[in-house]
Amino acid sequence: MKPIHLSVGRFNIDIIANIERLPDVDEFMTTDLLEILPGGAAVNYAVTIVKLGHSSKLLAKVGKSPLTQSLMESIAEIGVGLDYVEEVNGPQSMALIFLRKNGKISMVRKLGASTLITAEDVKKYFGLFDVIHFASIPSNVVIRDPMARLISYDPGPFSKDVNEVDVDVLYLNEKESNLIDLSKVRAKIIVIKMGEKGAKVITESQECYAEAYKINNVLDTTGAGDVFDATFNYSIAEGLSIEESLKLAVTSSALKVQRLGGINSPTLNEIKEALKTYTPKVECK
Repeated sequence: MKPIHLSVGRFNIDIIANIERLPDVDEFMTTDLLEILPGGAAVNYAVTIVKLGHSSKLLAKVGKSPLTQSLMESIAEIGVGLDYVEEVNGPQSMALIFLRKNGKISMVRKLGASTLITAEDVKKYFGLFDVIHFASIPSNVVIRDPMARLISYDPGPFSKDVNEVDVDVLYLNEKESNLIDLSKVRAKIIVIKMGEKGAKVITESQECYAEAYKINNVLDTTGAGDVFDATFNYSIAEGLSIEESLKLAVTSSALKVQRLGGINSPTLNEIKEALKTYTPKVECK
């Protein structure tokens, strides 16, 4: 039986606009790309897990709107289970994403209903999942299910409060890792994502570095970190080594940035095919 993942966090409506610069006051601009897609770190993770071959469920709170329902149906069609998504009387979480030529993004968020998730919401489903991933939510929501095989947390904007969080894997970007005393972090595995510089894993017994997968074009970096998290968790749940898990994760996130939208992640076969073309170097010491 394949492992079941629960991703806890936001279900966003992502509005993506391709622009060269922000318009001035009273200025009107046109764009060649304006898309509305389902998004949010937990959603990006959940979709990637399905594409890799594991079962995936989402725990989130959403506002009541026809657009939200339509976007939820689109990820349900991919295979994400929405049994634990609750409709509430509150505004829908949304993100306005400005996409630049080099694939870099700027973002404006409306947090909305996603802020209503609590640790008690997670507790209700203890014992049902092999892997639980907490994505871009406050640390006071993160709670260990003693029956889960793997608990992970990517704090996103809430990284300053991660030291006492009881998880197996903590995901940080390079900037976040420089603001934290890593020696005080309780997580068994610390993963530092460094974009085009690759990624690093720190455990009690070793430190591993993986170079980035080499690509020529970057379209959209939205969700690349979430795709990395999902691929690394998938690999660990499959019993792969840290080295192999890193190799798959940096390749997966590199394929993602060549595509539009956070949910447009690669399949396991696509990752394997990419590794036939180029294999990132991984060094452990």
